[in-house]
Amino acid sequence: MFSWLKTKTTSVSRTDVAPEEDFSDASEVYRFFTDLTGIHFEQNKSITTPKLVRFAKEYGCYSFLGLMDKLRFDSSAKEALINLLTVNETYFFREKDQLDFLVNYYSNTRSTLRILCAPGSTGEEAYSIAIMLAQQGHPLYTIQIISIDINTDATMSAREGLYSPRALHRLSESIKERYFIFEENYYRVHDSLKQAVSFKSCNIFEPEFLELGVFDIVFSRNMLIYFDQATVQKAIYRLLRLVRTDKSLLFFGHADLLITPDGLEEHFQDGIKYYTANEK
Repeated sequence: MFSWLKTKTTSVSRTDVAPEEDFSDASEVYRFFTDLTGIHFEQNKSITTPKLVRFAKEYGCYSFLGLMDKLRFDSSAKEALINLLTVNETYFFREKDQLDFLVNYYSNTRSTLRILCAPGSTGEEAYSIAIMLAQQGHPLYTIQIISIDINTDATMSAREGLYSPRALHRLSESIKERYFIFEENYYRVHDSLKQAVSFKSCNIFEPEFLELGVFDIVFSRNMLIYFDQATVQKAIYRLLRLVRTDKSLLFFGHADLLITPDGLEEHFQDGIKYYTANEK
């Protein structure tokens, strides 16, 4: 009878409630990252986990489970995570005793030298090697250095070749003047030095690593310390596939190898430890 009568309803607005956060267990994220890169964070989780929480929230994730869903299907997020967790500050002429040994070892060599830096971070190591060989009398056109790193931000920075004075604190003024251009409180690597070095974003455990060619010298400093022993051995086998001959030299960081892995022969000369391929 009164069907025409409409009851007016009022909508009650409610404040959106933020999703409940759950960042209690990051183990799956750590496993994912280790499977991807070989890097372990067992000793640094108290420092690293808060970084993961901030990273997850930046990508709109309110749990590590949600972050895993993001990482599996979003390649840009995966790349950003790698860049976040693989930042490594370095500087020119770091662990210079090894570089001095290298240039003296090849002081009478005038043939082209191919050198691999894996990882190469933001380029200081590769440019340091080029500088020291050039200072020893090697023309830059006889030096081919390939520097790789899993961190794409580091690789881009290396290509740009722009460094703070802090990164050059061990260089003499004459070297700075010869190989760098000072611009607005930064030092830019001179183009003549860049011709000897190329930079690539690359993971040593992926197929493209084996397409880099063969090398007379391999530098792999301060990478293996982040691996467990099984991954160290796997990394060594990968590096050995790129050495030119059993006379090629391999250099590692002072804390990288606690024991000599299979495939390597350890040498001491002039107080420096280096390795060659063990053909036994």
